Amino acid sequence: MLIALTGDKGGVGKSTIAILLAEWLVMKGHAVTVIDADPNQTSQTCVDKCKEQGYQISTPGAPYTVVDTAGTSGSSLQKYIRQADLILVPFQPHVADLETVVGWFLSLNENLQRHVVFIPNRLAHTKEQRDGLAELQAVLAEQGRGRLVSGLSNRPAVYPPVFNGRKENLFRTKLDQSAEAELRQLFESILEG
Repeated sequence: MLIALTGDKGGVGKSTIAILLAEWLVMKGHAVTVIDADPNQTSQTCVDKCKEQGYQISTPGAPYTVVDTAGTSGSSLQKYIRQADLILVPFQPHVADLETVVGWFLSLNENLQRHVVFIPNRLAHTKEQRDGLAELQAVLAEQGRGRLVSGLSNRPAVYPPVFNGRKENLFRTKLDQSAEAELRQLFESILEG
């Protein structure tokens, strides 16, 4: 299964969710290949730091491939997004992000739209965010393609340290229980939906 994380907006959590998803799959007993197609190499740096400490997240040739792209343009679109079984699009549910992701989604052909899963990130449960999510849900219902999943709350104490590297799977460490429950719900809804 090829899972590509993409989106026209930078800084929305593509790399964070890519690593968290890879860790979730490894914890569930699956081998995962992590490919970092973003010039920033944030995901690859995390994989390398873990490997230096004796923990391997990424296994070449694994049945699951998680690709962290630089966005929706260039070679990443051609090489990964068009072949993806799932296209995960993290975004912050604010007006500017929503305009960008909805415009991008509507520019895709119908076949690609069927593979898109929108992941609201850094949820603060404000009225603006609730209204934005309702607007996106209406667009998806009108198109009859694409999905919106529960997303992730803003947890600055939990998610940034993901990139520090570790000696064991993140889900086997002392992860905050509410964060773990939120991640479990998110990844189960993505993979089983």
